[in-house]
Amino acid sequence: MAAAPRGRGGRATLHELQQVGVDFLDYLNLQGIAGSVPKGLLKDIFNNQYKPYVAQRNSEGGGQQLRVRNFSTVLFALKIHRHVHKTNGMIVLQPGSDQGGRANSRSKKRRKNQKSRIAARFPEPGEDPKRSTATPDNEEGPMSRRKQGKKGRLAVDQFISLSAKSKDSPNVSEKKSEDSPTKQNKFHLCQICKVNCCTELELEKHSKGKRHRVQSLVYNLRANRDQYISDKFDITITSTVELIKGCYKFDLTEKVTTEINLTIKNMSTSESVILEHCEMLKRLRVFSLSDPGRVTDGIATKTILAGDSYNITVRAKAPYVGIYRVPVAFHFKRPNSPTENIHIIRYLCAWCQNDDICQLQPTAPFRRPPRVALGRQGTEIIDGLPVPKDGREELEREIELGPYPIPPVLRRLMNRGLEATGNMSLEDRTELDNLIENLEGQLNFQTHRRRFASLLHMEEAQMEVDIRKYDMEAETMTISNTNPRLLVLKVPGLAENRPSILKGDWLFVREYKSNGQLEDREYKGYVHQVMLNEVALGFSNKLLENFIPGKKFSVRFTFGRLPLRVQHRAVALADEHSLEDLLFPVAERACKWGTIIPVDSDLRFYDRQLESNAEQRQAVVHIVAGTSRPVPYLIFGPPGTGKTVTLVEALKQVVKCIPSSHILACAPSNSATDLIAHRLLKHLPKKQVLRMHAFSRDWRDLPDDLRECSNYDPGRKQYFYPKKSELMKYKVVVCTLVTAGRIASANFPPGHFTHIFIDEAGHAVEPEGLIALAGILECDVKSKDGGQVVLAGDPKQLGPILRSPLAIKYGLGLSLLERYMTYCDVYKKRGGSSPGSDDDDQDVLYKREGHYNPFLLTKLLKNYRSHPAILKLPNEQFYDNELEACADRLARESLCNWEGLPKTGCPFVFHGVVGEDMREERSPSFFNPEEATIVLGYVEKLLEARGIRVLQNEIGIISPYRKQVQKLRQLLFKKNFRDIKVGSVEEFQGQERRVIMVSTVRSNPNYLAMDAEFKLGFLKNPKRFNVSITRAKALLIVVGNPFLLSQDEHWNSFLKYCLENQAYTGCDYDDPTDQLDDVVERFAAVNIKQSDVTMDVSQIQLQEDPEWRGEA
Repeated sequence: MAAAPRGRGGRATLHELQQVGVDFLDYLNLQGIAGSVPKGLLKDIFNNQYKPYVAQRNSEGGGQQLRVRNFSTVLFALKIHRHVHKTNGMIVLQPGSDQGGRANSRSKKRRKNQKSRIAARFPEPGEDPKRSTATPDNEEGPMSRRKQGKKGRLAVDQFISLSAKSKDSPNVSEKKSEDSPTKQNKFHLCQICKVNCCTELELEKHSKGKRHRVQSLVYNLRANRDQYISDKFDITITSTVELIKGCYKFDLTEKVTTEINLTIKNMSTSESVILEHCEMLKRLRVFSLSDPGRVTDGIATKTILAGDSYNITVRAKAPYVGIYRVPVAFHFKRPNSPTENIHIIRYLCAWCQNDDICQLQPTAPFRRPPRVALGRQGTEIIDGLPVPKDGREELEREIELGPYPIPPVLRRLMNRGLEATGNMSLEDRTELDNLIENLEGQLNFQTHRRRFASLLHMEEAQMEVDIRKYDMEAETMTISNTNPRLLVLKVPGLAENRPSILKGDWLFVREYKSNGQLEDREYKGYVHQVMLNEVALGFSNKLLENFIPGKKFSVRFTFGRLPLRVQHRAVALADEHSLEDLLFPVAERACKWGTIIPVDSDLRFYDRQLESNAEQRQAVVHIVAGTSRPVPYLIFGPPGTGKTVTLVEALKQVVKCIPSSHILACAPSNSATDLIAHRLLKHLPKKQVLRMHAFSRDWRDLPDDLRECSNYDPGRKQYFYPKKSELMKYKVVVCTLVTAGRIASANFPPGHFTHIFIDEAGHAVEPEGLIALAGILECDVKSKDGGQVVLAGDPKQLGPILRSPLAIKYGLGLSLLERYMTYCDVYKKRGGSSPGSDDDDQDVLYKREGHYNPFLLTKLLKNYRSHPAILKLPNEQFYDNELEACADRLARESLCNWEGLPKTGCPFVFHGVVGEDMREERSPSFFNPEEATIVLGYVEKLLEARGIRVLQNEIGIISPYRKQVQKLRQLLFKKNFRDIKVGSVEEFQGQERRVIMVSTVRSNPNYLAMDAEFKLGFLKNPKRFNVSITRAKALLIVVGNPFLLSQDEHWNSFLKYCLENQAYTGCDYDDPTDQLDDVVERFAAVNIKQSDVTMDVSQIQLQEDPEWRGEA
């Protein structure tokens, strides 16, 4: 079918726009989107999903060839033809036959064909089994060649849904002019300062304040930048340095003075001009201004005659690398108009760099991955060559692991942003009401199962969206040099786990036809090997027989579902096994089972140092005695207080004191789990301990001291899961939480595992924590010597990492440990007697106001890691100032006299630098060469320091961005510093170093919204801040942009702390109050006032545009 005729000048006719609009409505209808839809959401679906779909359809020659225009014109056409109307910020899709009585030319056959095409593009919910990073519990066999059946609906990005709902909310007040404070909803918002005031009086007071005055001056300066940087009234300002958009950019060398001249030229042929003053509009000691007439000193003025010139000299000298920017304002008057102020502004930008910075520049310009037509799945899938099974499976499977697909109705509701729409079916509306009631109501045992099942589905739906962002088009593969049966595909970003691919995973490829269209057949390739930026894939012989080097493929990524499935089952088992006492501890049921051994038993500790620590001893005694049962016992372990040491000591004491005990010890990660096993083996025989690994773990990553007690057969060179009867012989089984799902599948006899220990419990989402409990622990009073659960962690440090904003909003980001301590009264501080007991001999601490019940929880207080000055700030902000600095004095003060400190005796430094956020190639991660170079400088100073010996392995470097980690490693390896650990915040949690350096990276405020949305970086993330500054023993060095970091509450407090202690160095940064005074004075010196500038006209025009215009 030919496209409709085009209007004059190639513009689309109204009829053509209507055709596109009706096709778009067909698309929405097939996705289950109808009724009232937020306008922003509709626009995002149009641009990000419908457009790629039409482009794909056009390239394949199927259906009508449409030329898609912009959203606003299509929406306008739909409104004219009454297919839609707008109300309260919502677009209402008209109900009725075929979406509002569309043209009869839309035949049923066409809609049926279109529905088939769309359905073929999207994967069936739950089609691909979950990747196992911890267990091979995948019960689906290899996929054979098969035709595709009915597929699921498209998952809408939840970030788009929420942002659109926020933008289109009818409750939001109309936007006011931003040159004055405005009233908004129930509070009063200053649009310039973004400050909320409770009353009009408070708002008026704010408007007269210094902060608002300064922000107004700066805001208006930016809004009228084009006006200010323009030469005017025959006055020009030039320099030997090239002027780019009002800015002179030039290079500097560290500690070397550079001069440039700014020449003021009066181009008038008859009239002179008076230079009243020349002033930098902020204090920056890198720059200085001078001139023969001392105008820049504010002492005199200079009359420039017609045709004459006058020079201002700029001297720049930077003590450190970085980017230095400052606006310079020139104030002129004309003799015949003495009341008229003339202002011209030039911006100075000096980049101080060295050889290291030059070498760290992007290897290739950053380019966003091309937008791919999402999800066009082949109608036929050809199975590939699976990875040979690495393990021997002997452990029984008695409890089924279901598929747990996302229910279609929940998928539809998520696609609508959990919002009711006018054309929603009665079934969907009822389900939505029930879902919202479950999500927003009180969490209890009756609502627990459905809520967490829904939250896990929400997380999975967002994962479906996110993984498809890595899809690639027109990619080539090569034959593997080591195995001609495999093809090698380059995957940009793989080294940064973007996407995350493990051995045993799979992806799909499709060939291109000679005409550029995609084949219908899709090949499944199994990942046999993961390299730095490449994967080796095993495909069917059908692909290999026709493979030609240089042939191009479309690549579709998937993710495994197994960890999600195991979590779903754990939530279900918790309900089926009635673990209410465990999940929702209350005073009436806590401490009701009595003790296994007397609380006052004389325990002989393996680690004798714990005996002198009252809190650690208290925790061990109560855990062994089982005082908390049937509710869990919590070890609240702030940084450096010996949380894992305490947990392991308690575990060993249980083995010694309770002969009938069998223990399952878990942690979310392999590294944390290995640490438990390592410490157990110091005192327990290897024959009593089994470190059970997932089949997917690389044997080469296993610590040497754990190999003899692991489930690995060195003779056969493969992992194995022993029979249940064999596993029951071990006193302690140590594994990750997900691997514990394999133990749950085996269905051990009730009460076999008497104790469950979970370390780093704050890292795991609640369903993940339940994997080690539901179906494994016997929570029954008949369990005389068991039923004890111990959770150790710190809710003030990093929690689970999630993708779904809906799942985060409704509580999936809250670990079981944090939920206990936040919402369960029995775990809160209080005074009085312990719950469930009238015994006057219970610990007297709990009878004092403000202490935890030691029968249920112990907070460790003695910090054995950090210098008191390093510990002070996090202690006050996160731990109620209760921590005691108990680190060895000689160790913690060993670097207090280092010559690199701004102030001797103060073991922390904030080095301010304004660098540049950069990206390269197709990696979305940021790096900052200036910060990396400064960090390297501190490393060299420390390692070369006289009289102080610092080893490489005593230094740790933390950065929140993977690319910065890579660049730092590159610099360090070049200098042969290979024993310095560089990693993310997550990699350093639970670790410590004598010296910690932190590179915060961010320097561009334009990216802050993205960081906040995707939980990146340090800002607005107090847990990351806490972890970063509590790793250091003797020296903490933070390198970052102080102007940006000061916008965050916690980083601003750290900056103030450094300023107060004279521990700040680097770029100019002063107390904010002093900065405000200085800015006001400098603007006044050149007579720039708030009233001199007006609102940017383009912003006013934007508000006056008709409601159907102004959109791309």
